[in-house]
Amino acid sequence: MMGKSKATLLCALLLMAGCRQGGDEFEATTAARRFPIAGTVRGANAATGEVTVAHGEIPQFMDAMTMSFRVKERWVAGVATAGDQLTGTLVVDGARSWIEGTSLTKPPAASTDTPGSTETAPAIGPPPGTPLPDAPLVDQSGRAVRVRDFAGRDLIITFIYTRCPLPDYCPRMLAQLNEAAARLEKAGRRDEVQMLAITIDPTFDTPVILDAYGRAHIKESGPDPFHRWSLLTGTPENVKAWASLFDLTYEKDGTDIAHGLRTGVADRDGKVVGLLRGNDWSVNDLMALLPSRSQ
Repeated sequence: MMGKSKATLLCALLLMAGCRQGGDEFEATTAARRFPIAGTVRGANAATGEVTVAHGEIPQFMDAMTMSFRVKERWVAGVATAGDQLTGTLVVDGARSWIEGTSLTKPPAASTDTPGSTETAPAIGPPPGTPLPDAPLVDQSGRAVRVRDFAGRDLIITFIYTRCPLPDYCPRMLAQLNEAAARLEKAGRRDEVQMLAITIDPTFDTPVILDAYGRAHIKESGPDPFHRWSLLTGTPENVKAWASLFDLTYEKDGTDIAHGLRTGVADRDGKVVGLLRGNDWSVNDLMALLPSRSQ
């Protein structure tokens, strides 16, 4: 699957079992889940024992994206370089995750190909011009809202849940939207765009919880942290209607939710303009999707 290589580095180090608090930080519980993972190394940090990997889709867990992972075999972070091909097993144990059983393959030539694109893809999500769902949701103030309540403003739509333990998932989505909001403010366009963050954990993420989460994560310049922001919940069926439009799948596992990432843009008429999937996109990519309002 990785192709021929000049050299292949294999490691099968098995650490001795020990007390989870006092010794082996990579000792998995019986509830841990394991997934094969393969991708291209983007960078490595020997000091922290982390490797950044642009990986392909992990079925039943996450989309193709770029993330930093701890590696059980510490040597990997010391020798991995950008362009190496990595395979291994992703262990997800509650809020902890790491890669073990790692294999690195040095490519014949430097390569930066990413397995799986995170750019707008016609094969994923609705085609441009598709109307947004009319399914009602509830914002952080407890107010019921529909798409028509945002008429006249372009929309940036993403999906989160407040208990998400992975910094490159939901917190990163809000950070990207915060940066987009700051750029819109600087350009004098902030009032033209509404940010919608829809929870995929509606039974836990009540309006009260979303209000507190928004106040902790939204970085608006004015006194109102929710200026042109809506953190939305609703019935599981209505949340599913929104997620399904963007081909977003998610599955609950205790308090965690295995899910992909989708960020879409809709115009002031409530029709889809484009979609970004995964987390390997820039704010420039997002801003490019927003309709021009120079007229």
